[in-house]
Amino acid sequence: MSKFKTMIKKDIELCDDYISKNMATNAQVNALLGKYIMDYPSFNKGIIAYASVPGYETNEIENIKIIKSKLEYLLNRVDNPDLYNDSKSSGITISTVNNNTNSNNVSLNMSVEDIKSNIDNNTYLSDSDKSELLKKLDEILELQKSKDNKSQKWNKAKKILEFLLDKGADIAIMYIPQILSAIV
Repeated sequence: MSKFKTMIKKDIELCDDYISKNMATNAQVNALLGKYIMDYPSFNKGIIAYASVPGYETNEIENIKIIKSKLEYLLNRVDNPDLYNDSKSSGITISTVNNNTNSNNVSLNMSVEDIKSNIDNNTYLSDSDKSELLKKLDEILELQKSKDNKSQKWNKAKKILEFLLDKGADIAIMYIPQILSAIV
């Protein structure tokens, strides 16, 4: 086993010791960081900088946990250099071809008779609401027969749609196909 690998393993054990005691000082953290910072300049990234208070030693156990994770990663790199080799000489090519196609068709077509039936059978609508909704259906049918241009039809349809949305999404959804056929 290499000296470097031995050093990493000992430092992981040292981190485990600090973690089991649930206590680590700033000096202990700095001692561990100092061993690796020269060869790995970003080794101290992610380390928490605690404010120092004279006469009070901060517990830097979270930093020890971070260092331990970095050491375990480093040990894995030493044990498996091929996994972390930057050269592209592995000879393995992975190719993925995805020919999936998704298709969703939703039909919202309801006949005028279906809409009338749903309104008549609706238990949460009052009789006056039912009457108003049937009148709006008649307005849509008139709009379908109208010779107005699309802009004029759309202005009328917006008012009807606004009224229908106030009655609820399920009501408006029933009417939308009829409104669209009036505009187009």
